Amino acid sequence: MIRWLWENLGTLLLALVLSFTVWVVAVNAEDPLVERPFSIPIEVRYAGLADDLTVVGDPTASVRITLRAPESVWDGFRSEDILARVDLHGLGAGTYEVPVELELLRRPAQVVSLEPERLRLTLELASSVTIPVQVVPLGEPAVGSRVTAARSTPESAVVRGPSSSVARIIGLRAEIDVSGWTLSGEDDSPLEAFDREGRTVEDVQITPGQVRVRVEIEQLGGYRSVAVIPFLIGQVKSGYRVTNITVSPTLVTVVSSDPQAIDLLPGFVETVPISLTGVSSNLEQQTPLNLPEGFSVVGADSTVLVQVSIAPIESSITITRRLEIQGLRPGLYAQPSPEVVSVILTGPLPTLEQLLPEEVRVILDLAGLGAGTYPVSPQVIDLPVDVVIETVLPDVIEVTIRTTPPPTSTPAS
Repeated sequence: MIRWLWENLGTLLLALVLSFTVWVVAVNAEDPLVERPFSIPIEVRYAGLADDLTVVGDPTASVRITLRAPESVWDGFRSEDILARVDLHGLGAGTYEVPVELELLRRPAQVVSLEPERLRLTLELASSVTIPVQVVPLGEPAVGSRVTAARSTPESAVVRGPSSSVARIIGLRAEIDVSGWTLSGEDDSPLEAFDREGRTVEDVQITPGQVRVRVEIEQLGGYRSVAVIPFLIGQVKSGYRVTNITVSPTLVTVVSSDPQAIDLLPGFVETVPISLTGVSSNLEQQTPLNLPEGFSVVGADSTVLVQVSIAPIESSITITRRLEIQGLRPGLYAQPSPEVVSVILTGPLPTLEQLLPEEVRVILDLAGLGAGTYPVSPQVIDLPVDVVIETVLPDVIEVTIRTTPPPTSTPAS
């Protein structure tokens, strides 16, 4: 038997090779090997970087690879299945060429090529510093307004990066566009570090990356922003109701050559009368403002777009209520302008018929506000659950808070 095997060994080996070749051809025909570049660059991770060091320049690097794998494996390959890293253990400050190591988490697959195979990295001692934030308003507020103050929350941030880059930084800036603003406001703004030439320093990390910026806007002498109130007269056709009233713009800036006259102007201006008598469909018209003599609107003609939505009646009533002040701190006095608002309510007719005007409460919440002038939105409370607030006119009230009582005031309770 052994002699027979020895005499036929060559034949047996040839048969084995032929069988294996046939098997490989059959498998490759069913699931062929495919060689192609991976479409997504693979980000390189740094391993072993000392805590007191950082990578100078762009800290992110990537490589491109070409793989050979069965077609079935390619169908499910993702960038997360490929790990690329460089080992920085034991390296101090300096410049190095380090090899890129690859690990494939999905198999079978083979790396055919890697570009680049080595990375040139400069390591430098890291430093961190806390730097105040400078708020930079961009653009110009509305005519007759100016920026009086701008601040951020928080007022500083921590910058970390290569010592040479951190040393170049002279400040952090948060930009905010105030173009056309008539009132104080706030918004989120990303932070960027800059050097003495005003150029952005890129290769540093800023914590937090953005801040909340508030810009205070003040009206110049002779100018004032006031709310616009449509002056509606008459009643719509029987069986119809007013569902909504809008005006655009809701605020206008008026100007007068007499600064004292502008101070005496209430916090609103009405349109000329708009008749709703017999109207049964939506009304939209450009309407002049009823400005006192000697006043004009800045940057526009003295008209606004008034839109009145009208629908078949479910049931609707309009109630005029005096504003209630809440949240005013002791020792302060509030003067709303106007002091009354109109509330349009809809709901079941029996409910509205039993609803007394004094049951409709409209409040101005002044919690947290100190002396000054603010725009505040009124809130209607304590209504029956089946009654809906359609409109509150005006929807913004100018409230002046003083430390001394004005001739007519609402004191803190």
